[in-house]
Amino acid sequence: MFYKLFRVTGEANKTIFDSGLISTVDEPKRIRAILINCTAYHAATIEGWIETNRILEIPDDVCNTSDTSGAITGVISTTKLVRIPIEEEIPPGMIFKIAINCATDIVSIDGAYEYEKVS
Repeated sequence: MFYKLFRVTGEANKTIFDSGLISTVDEPKRIRAILINCTAYHAATIEGWIETNRILEIPDDVCNTSDTSGAITGVISTTKLVRIPIEEEIPPGMIFKIAINCATDIVSIDGAYEYEKVS
């Protein structure tokens, strides 16, 4: 199992992508899951794409957040998503990308791609 870091800083009224996980002929990949954390909950949408095919679309508030503005201490939720399973082959020459689609309030995401090399 391999992991690749991603960080995406959201922008108001835009969808922002990270650089992605590239599958090549020499090193094809399978995306197993994403590990994710949101900076806040502001009705943003987290998206996952293989090239122009969106395969993931979920609201930010189902994911864990590091926002502690309303709490005395930051406690990791036991009911929010931290790992989102995907289990998709990324065809050689294509890229899997994670994105954040923000409304007027900005949400940023960070985490890691969990993937394996396939033969």
